[in-house]
Amino acid sequence: MAAVDDARGRLTQEVGAELSELRQAADRLDEAIATLYGLNRTDLRCLGILYRRGRVTAGELAEETGLTPGAITTALDRMEKGGFANRVADPEDRRRVLVLSTVAAREVGARVYGEVEVANQRLLGPRTAGELTAIRDYLRGAREVYEGQAAHVTFSTSEGESTGATTEAGESSAPLGLTGSARLEFTRGAARIVLRGDASLTELYRARFEGLPPDVLVRDNTITMQQRRRFRPLEWRNLSSDISLNAKVPWAISLRGGMWKLSADLRALRLESLELVGGASEVEVWLPEVDRTVPVRLSGGASKVTLHRPAGAAMRAEVVGGASQLVFDEQRLGSIGGRYHFASPGFDEATGRYEVRFSGGASQIFIDTL
Repeated sequence: MAAVDDARGRLTQEVGAELSELRQAADRLDEAIATLYGLNRTDLRCLGILYRRGRVTAGELAEETGLTPGAITTALDRMEKGGFANRVADPEDRRRVLVLSTVAAREVGARVYGEVEVANQRLLGPRTAGELTAIRDYLRGAREVYEGQAAHVTFSTSEGESTGATTEAGESSAPLGLTGSARLEFTRGAARIVLRGDASLTELYRARFEGLPPDVLVRDNTITMQQRRRFRPLEWRNLSSDISLNAKVPWAISLRGGMWKLSADLRALRLESLELVGGASEVEVWLPEVDRTVPVRLSGGASKVTLHRPAGAAMRAEVVGGASQLVFDEQRLGSIGGRYHFASPGFDEATGRYEVRFSGGASQIFIDTL
């Protein structure tokens, strides 16, 4: 038995080592292709999306890569100058910009991705269904580990500032302003967040922080929270934020830079929009009743995300970039690639509805009706 355990332990170590070597080999390939064609790594990510889809809007490209609008504009400037992309006005909506792949982009994409796909098919062809299932499950689990880590290893070295908010002993609040709506923004990622609407609250918000609190800026009913620079490895495990929002005003909520362990009970709120940009892991959201179309966006990868919607709210969800283990009410999907749409009955006729978009890959996504 000891010999068997030793052999299994060695095999486990070898599998882990080979995965590490595979990641490094893929990284070296990307670096070589980027150097050969005068691209940087961000450009190469954009090129890969263009190769798979042919054309996207600039906004969709920003969502799938997790880049800000300014950063995606800079990347597209470089790619257009290098002959890898063309920007044109969308003939159906002149306000939108379409990004089209060029012959050069398709050539590079075929060399980087096409040859790898062919080689992978050759390697996997002789495998049995049982072996393929084991390989798939291991790779899926490994990817979820990386996505989970990426979602919370996001904190910046920016100092930030605190204006318009009262903060003492780990607590923060600000008076309700005169504008008719409000906005909550996390700009540098966050970990262990509890978020709720509170109809009894007289202030704009009230928050309680454990560990190093974020810097808070409040202006015109917009709350911006940003993690401070003094952040040590693994310190995120000791951070938490408990935030209550005034339910008397409608809210737009934008959580950027990665989100890990978010519990958001928004049922008391009037929600205008919700977005999680830059990766999200271990997220559970209770959505409120709505009387119009409300967008929900998760970009840059999503893992272990649960959305609860009220019985009267219809929903349509779009997945871009592939997904695994996705449940939408009674629909259960395994692995899907590319772009996929699904909707609740009566969505097109409904006035109160949610439009949800996952981009950049998704796994363990659960959407149900309460």
